[in-house]
Amino acid sequence: MKITEGLEIKSIVGEKVLIMQGKVGMDMTKVISFNATSEWLWNELRDRTFESEDVARLLTEHFQIDAVTAETDAKAWVAQLVKINAIE
Repeated sequence: MKITEGLEIKSIVGEKVLIMQGKVGMDMTKVISFNATSEWLWNELRDRTFESEDVARLLTEHFQIDAVTAETDAKAWVAQLVKINAIE
């Protein structure tokens, strides 16, 4: 999978958000807020193909968390991005 081209995290009033653009302006029903970890993952992975296992590996290496927690968190992160069509 890969992060959909052209999507960018924006800073709005100190919050990091991804706003999905519709064909006729913004569709405000598709706004997702990013915490620091989510934003870091997005930046690490946005220009390459990856699987949830790659996300888990990054979490384990960068945050020194156990593999089970990393796998659970990675699957949840990927699922949220799939849900809003931010991953192809």
